[in-house]
Amino acid sequence: MALMTMMRERMHVVLWTLLALFLLSMSIGGLVGGANILDQLFGRVDPTRVVARINGVDISPNKFNQLVSQQLSQTRASGQQVNDFQIQRARDTAWDNLLQDILVSEEVEKLKLTASDEEILFHLTNNPPPFLQNNESFQTDGQFDLDKYRTALSNPQGDEWSYIEDFMRSTFIPNYKLQQYLNQSVVVTDREIWAEFIKKNINYTIDAIHITGESIPKEKSEPTLNELHEEYNTTLTSFEHGELRNISYVLWKKDPSAIDTAQTVKLSEDIAERARSGEDFGSLATLYSQDPGSQTNGGDLGWFGKGRMVKPFEEAAFNADKETIVGPIESRFGQHIIYVRDKKSENGEEQILASHILLKVEITPTSLSELKRSAILFSYDAQDSGFTAAAVSHGVETKSQPKLKDTDFRIQGLGSLRSAVQFAFNNTIGTVSDLFENNQYFAVFHIDSIIAPGIAAFDEVKDQLSSKVKQSKEKKFSRDKADALLVEVTSEEKALQTVMDGNKSLDGVRNESKNLLEGFTSIGRSNFVVGALLNANEGDLLGPLGTNLGWALIKVKTIETIDSTEYEIQKDQLRKNLFNREQNQVFQSWLDNLKSEAEIIDNRKYYF
Repeated sequence: MALMTMMRERMHVVLWTLLALFLLSMSIGGLVGGANILDQLFGRVDPTRVVARINGVDISPNKFNQLVSQQLSQTRASGQQVNDFQIQRARDTAWDNLLQDILVSEEVEKLKLTASDEEILFHLTNNPPPFLQNNESFQTDGQFDLDKYRTALSNPQGDEWSYIEDFMRSTFIPNYKLQQYLNQSVVVTDREIWAEFIKKNINYTIDAIHITGESIPKEKSEPTLNELHEEYNTTLTSFEHGELRNISYVLWKKDPSAIDTAQTVKLSEDIAERARSGEDFGSLATLYSQDPGSQTNGGDLGWFGKGRMVKPFEEAAFNADKETIVGPIESRFGQHIIYVRDKKSENGEEQILASHILLKVEITPTSLSELKRSAILFSYDAQDSGFTAAAVSHGVETKSQPKLKDTDFRIQGLGSLRSAVQFAFNNTIGTVSDLFENNQYFAVFHIDSIIAPGIAAFDEVKDQLSSKVKQSKEKKFSRDKADALLVEVTSEEKALQTVMDGNKSLDGVRNESKNLLEGFTSIGRSNFVVGALLNANEGDLLGPLGTNLGWALIKVKTIETIDSTEYEIQKDQLRKNLFNREQNQVFQSWLDNLKSEAEIIDNRKYYF
């Protein structure tokens, strides 16, 4: 019995030990599917399985990459070339859309916003989603045809509408109800409409003096060392940084070799000789030209005058006789063969009708392979004998990138190369990389040193501090100057033009008439200026009013008469525009609040 009692007393220890061993085995071996039970218990997120966790919703790498691919497909469909910048923008857009979708869906669920069959039918009939209105099947002469759409809706050919009904039920109508819920806080008053009409339609004629930082003597605006230190100590938190990396690298630019250039010149000479021998120039252009603007129409450039073409091309073409073939001529675009078809003089200007064949001097696959081979050999030697020694023996120049952040995707002097940034943060000091490349370069990297998280030293941010303090001092002294000018104008009853005549250093505006959305010369657009003018009368002296560059004193000379008939014509459209603007602002503010309160674990830096 004593043994059984002791076992019962110690059983809780045995059970906890067994549980600990079980958890350890799960953390090492992993659960089915690769999950880690310790990560689940302690709220950690395994970056090998999850790109992000948003309020408990896990986003897999596959899911996120699908969203990025959709964005890139849209970029390609619009005719844009996909480069590193476009890829990064696609990732950012996919992230923003994903975050919004999850947060909005959660709010829809919290508010219990659902869709009934009757609501689905009503919206499909009367308020179809934009993707249906933009469908060519439901358009006439490029415009949405409601009758054509309703005919298709009432005559289904199968279950083609079932997917759309599901979308209306799960997404469109709940989101529509959410927008209506948010719209309750959107109010557009008649006063706002009236102000908007005035800003768009009424011209104000003013004189103005604009006092900017440029008018302040350097000895007054130049920061002292004490001022810089004071600003640094006041704003220390703004200079905090995470871990940084210092790296060195060697580049091999993907430029054509001398042999590539010679081959292009030889080919262009052969083509020019064939054209001079009687072969059809248009056919040769279609076959060989690399000018996308003219290659498909036989190289035809149409009529053009001087100043339209690059200098070497222009000089060769205008010095040639009619019906002659010139070239090859070298420009920064490549080798040109020019067929001067005709000449004329129009309004005293000589013009030429010409066609051309452009051969670009590009790196050949052979040269590219040789360049890549050189870079790979350097990487091997650098890994064996050291980065600096290899650079000397290979006769290549090393460059450096200090204070690289883990969120960077560009390297100075190289351009976009996110994979190299990941290498820098996934390896230790002294590591030499394998070969990396982007559209312009091959590159090999070396991790020089690691800077621990902390606060940037004063000397590192001194220029930044100087600019900020100088701007602040310029703003203060320009305000003092504006106040003094105001006293001079009011006490001596001087006109602004008189003050400007007596001080040629003042930047000013004389008798200028513009509406409030255009922005006056020198002053530009300023909410302070617009607000003051909206409430001003003719003859008023306004200011000093803050601008982006300083302070303005404004004399209101005339205000155009308001056309009440035109106001009534524009009123409804103005109300609609203001409502849409405020609706977007309310939604964005609401969404920003959700983002600030959301629990987000972002592992994208481990992938991209």
